Amino acid sequence: MATSLEQQPRINKLLVGRFLTDVFGARNADAVTDYVAPDLVQHGADVPDGAQAFAELLRREFDHGPTVDQSVADAFESRDPVFGIGENDLVCVCHYVPQPDPDAPGTTFDHYAFTTYRIRDGRITERWPSLNKIAPPRLPAPGTPTRTTTVSSLPSMDIEANKRLVVDFYRCVFDAQNPDAVKEFVAADYLQHVSHYPPGRAGLEEFVRSRFPNGPLPPPAEPLIPPALIVAEGDIVVVAALLPQAEPDGSGALYPYYMYDAYRVRGQQLVEHWSGITKSAPPKPPGPPPAGRL
Repeated sequence: MATSLEQQPRINKLLVGRFLTDVFGARNADAVTDYVAPDLVQHGADVPDGAQAFAELLRREFDHGPTVDQSVADAFESRDPVFGIGENDLVCVCHYVPQPDPDAPGTTFDHYAFTTYRIRDGRITERWPSLNKIAPPRLPAPGTPTRTTTVSSLPSMDIEANKRLVVDFYRCVFDAQNPDAVKEFVAADYLQHVSHYPPGRAGLEEFVRSRFPNGPLPPPAEPLIPPALIVAEGDIVVVAALLPQAEPDGSGALYPYYMYDAYRVRGQQLVEHWSGITKSAPPKPPGPPPAGRL
């Protein structure tokens, strides 16, 4: 029997969950080919394309055993996720990976790492990680909470309306440099899950005001940086923008960095936020996209 379109996201999420468990949880690089297409496309900066290259990289890391400093993949994909959502052929997984605070030695700051997968014909064919090469994530200490949360879904939930809300939020607040527009999109009890951003709606308003002292501007008809990815399920929307960043070797070359944010929507307002931006290396304004990697 053919799989219905309604069932496919659930099946895709189960596949990604098994992939994370069987490969990263079990530290078994040989299992990569059970889940990944031979011509896997890696849109991030951590590993080359192809299932074989991915497996070989992981095999080298797994052979060294768990360490404090690990690859981007091994640093968080072996942990239970905060949430995973699926829409059409995409699955996005969010992990909580607190990182050493550069401003307060011996403490950590909240950081959320995201990876999006495309699944076709029962195999992972594309992967978009949120890797910042200047400050790749480190393995959290044993026993660190995973901060899992529930993705709520009601029969009346309109994910297309939720996605439009998020896009309009960026367009009318950040692109228009308008802190007064925050109230149009954000609930009074807005929950900020990232400790290096100010809490609450008032904190967000002040953040926009301090960042754009010369605003507001007329909102553009379309986002200045269109989403490279936007995935929604239930009351969660995940959006990623492509902001190419300079290679840390000083060569002047760029690598593809995907800046992720996730929001919970309630009553056509944003009520919770998880950010993929690391305090240790905030992304710089984007340059031109790397050739062939959109």
